[in-house]
Amino acid sequence: MIRLINVSKTYPNGVRALRDITLRIKKGEFLFLVGPSGAGKSTLIRLLFREEKPTYGHLLISGKNINRLRKSQIPILRRNMGVVFQDFKLLEDRTAFENVSFAMEVLEYSRKEINERVPHILKLVGLEDRQDYYPTQLSGGEQQRVAIARAIVNRPMILVADEPTGNLDPDTSKGIYDLLMDINRGGTTVIMATHEWDLVNRTSLRVVALDKGQLVRDGEKVLFAHEG
Repeated sequence: MIRLINVSKTYPNGVRALRDITLRIKKGEFLFLVGPSGAGKSTLIRLLFREEKPTYGHLLISGKNINRLRKSQIPILRRNMGVVFQDFKLLEDRTAFENVSFAMEVLEYSRKEINERVPHILKLVGLEDRQDYYPTQLSGGEQQRVAIARAIVNRPMILVADEPTGNLDPDTSKGIYDLLMDINRGGTTVIMATHEWDLVNRTSLRVVALDKGQLVRDGEKVLFAHEG
């Protein structure tokens, strides 16, 4: 599904964010991406949805080298990839329903398709009774669920979650993790970047660890100490 082959990224200011990363992620896998601040996690995520390009190396998704995509082809890549951020990035003047439907509107789905699919997705994330609420009327966990609903409404093959529980309390974080697991069981490949060491340690899932731009660990049931 996803292959990184000797990928390095150096920014114009000279910062080497990634150093010779080789990694393979299988279709349908759930993977934790961990590491301290500045390790290169966010850079790796930006490479995946072509916000950035590697300085060296190759990045393939479903066999296609995305470094070679023309600008006109990048939206097609992103239609197959949902992204969830730590700070939700919801539109404050739109309801939960409208935030999710917006992701379909930009791809020119019909109103009939939108009215059929959005309620189903909101029910999937446990917000069927919150569809008319605005972000300011929702808790942090509920806002993150709206963000997840928006990311999966177009049925992406890949879901990338960048610190999706970073602003949430432990119980809410566990709920968001459980939701991502449910989505993964439906066949979506999930990559979750996180600082939540306790959450990672409670699972036996694959863990990829970065430090100073280098791949330092790749395996299952890896125990991490808290940062600092």
